[in-house]
Amino acid sequence: MAYEKTGVQALFPVYFSRKAGESASTEDYDISVAQNESNLNQNLETLYQKLLELEDYLSTVE
Repeated sequence: MAYEKTGVQALFPVYFSRKAGESASTEDYDISVAQNESNLNQNLETLYQKLLELEDYLSTVE
Protein backbone atom coordinates (compact mmCIF):
# COMPACT_ATOMS: atom_id res chain seq x y z
CA MET A 1 0.00 0.00 0.00
CA ALA A 2 1.52 3.30 -1.10
CA TYR A 3 1.48 6.26 1.18
CA GLU A 4 -0.76 9.05 -0.08
CA LYS A 5 0.46 12.50 0.86
CA THR A 6 -2.38 14.49 2.39
CA GLY A 7 -0.52 17.61 3.47
CA VAL A 8 -1.15 19.59 6.62
CA GLN A 9 -4.12 21.84 7.06
CA ALA A 10 -3.46 25.50 7.61
CA LEU A 11 -3.00 26.35 11.24
CA PHE A 12 -4.82 29.21 12.91
CA PRO A 13 -2.89 32.22 14.20
CA VAL A 14 -2.64 32.45 17.97
CA TYR A 15 -1.83 35.72 19.69
CA PHE A 16 -0.90 36.06 23.33
CA SER A 17 -1.50 39.40 24.96
CA ARG A 18 -0.04 40.15 28.35
CA LYS A 19 -3.06 42.03 29.67
CA ALA A 20 -6.05 44.01 28.56
CA GLY A 21 -5.04 47.40 27.20
CA GLU A 22 -6.37 50.55 28.78
CA SER A 23 -8.61 51.20 25.78
CA ALA A 24 -10.02 47.65 25.72
CA SER A 25 -12.82 46.51 27.95
CA THR A 26 -12.51 43.41 30.10
CA GLU A 27 -15.21 41.73 28.00
CA ASP A 28 -13.28 42.38 24.77
CA TYR A 29 -10.14 40.98 26.38
CA ASP A 30 -11.99 37.86 27.57
CA ILE A 31 -13.42 37.30 24.08
CA SER A 32 -9.95 37.65 22.55
CA VAL A 33 -8.50 35.15 25.02
CA ALA A 34 -11.32 32.67 24.30
CA GLN A 35 -10.76 32.96 20.54
CA ASN A 36 -7.04 32.39 20.98
CA GLU A 37 -7.72 29.35 23.15
CA SER A 38 -10.04 27.95 20.50
CA ASN A 39 -7.46 28.51 17.75
CA LEU A 40 -4.75 26.89 19.83
CA ASN A 41 -6.95 23.86 20.54
CA GLN A 42 -7.75 23.51 16.82
CA ASN A 43 -4.03 23.70 15.98
CA LEU A 44 -3.21 21.01 18.54
CA GLU A 45 -6.02 18.80 17.23
CA THR A 46 -4.72 19.19 13.65
CA LEU A 47 -1.20 18.25 14.72
CA TYR A 48 -2.47 15.33 16.80
CA GLN A 49 -4.46 13.94 13.86
CA LYS A 50 -1.41 14.22 11.61
CA LEU A 51 0.69 12.34 14.16
CA LEU A 52 -1.91 9.57 14.28
CA GLU A 53 -1.88 9.40 10.50
CA LEU A 54 1.92 9.11 10.48
CA GLU A 55 1.85 6.45 13.19
CA ASP A 56 -0.71 4.42 11.21
CA TYR A 57 1.46 4.67 8.10
CA LEU A 58 4.62 3.68 9.91
CA SER A 59 2.90 0.67 11.45
CA THR A 60 2.08 -0.65 7.95
CA VAL A 61 5.58 -0.18 6.48
CA GLU A 62 7.50 -3.42 6.39
